[in-house]
Amino acid sequence: MGTRAQIAAVTGASRGIGRATAIELARAGYRVIALARTRSDLQSLSDEGQDKGWEIVPVELDIADEGSRSAAAEAVMRATDGYGVDVLVNNAGYGLMGAMEDISQDALHRLFEVNVFGLLAFTQAFLPGMRARRRGRIINLSSAAGRVSTPFTGAYSASKFALEAMSDALRLELAPFGIEVVLIEPGPIPTHFGRSVVRAAPEGSAYGPYFRRYTAVHDRSGWFGRSAESVARTVLRAVQSEHPRARYTITAAARLATLERFVPTRVRDWAMRLVMGLYTRT
Repeated sequence: MGTRAQIAAVTGASRGIGRATAIELARAGYRVIALARTRSDLQSLSDEGQDKGWEIVPVELDIADEGSRSAAAEAVMRATDGYGVDVLVNNAGYGLMGAMEDISQDALHRLFEVNVFGLLAFTQAFLPGMRARRRGRIINLSSAAGRVSTPFTGAYSASKFALEAMSDALRLELAPFGIEVVLIEPGPIPTHFGRSVVRAAPEGSAYGPYFRRYTAVHDRSGWFGRSAESVARTVLRAVQSEHPRARYTITAAARLATLERFVPTRVRDWAMRLVMGLYTRT
């Protein structure tokens, strides 16, 4: 590779963890391809990089749209003279909260299109090049919700459980080709992500009182979170490590989620119902 700067693509790079990760990688000397839906945010990020002597190339991407994915992959190939990327950070995604009974099929399909199907399809576009070079690294942004499902996060957790399963399979399948797959599992992170969560709470829902209590608890949980920049530093560590871990957990909440499997289900359910007020009403 000589002295060529390694190329890292970051999806969902317009704000929050994605933006912080793009900046962290650029500061570390990577040539960054920043992908997101909002052109103005991407241009702002690119301009910031230019001011500081970093190379951040903006590329528009709607991860849920097949045409946009194809166009973005082609734009990345053009920007890298047909090379592709050394590192792909799959950060694009969003949350969906609400009682499972209240979540529409359309909302569920959209969630999986963004968090699961689109992510995999975009990743597939760069695997042939990585396999041919017999090296590459894929960083998938998961969540503590990918380890344990809580009331009113069932849909979001399902998408992250799926991402965890896919990542585990990819890590083993790609190992013979020198490609490493890493999961990043943050807990509560106070970013724009929390403010962009879709909340399925139709008027008159039987779950309304419980959901309101849940959202109050959830919103307070951000007080104990870590910054987007701290997640970005973890991503950089995973990218640069000679032997990266399969999973990096961030925040105490995420680490507690890894212990969930040791707690009897009855005990876990009792604790969840107590915190969320999900006790029987007569």
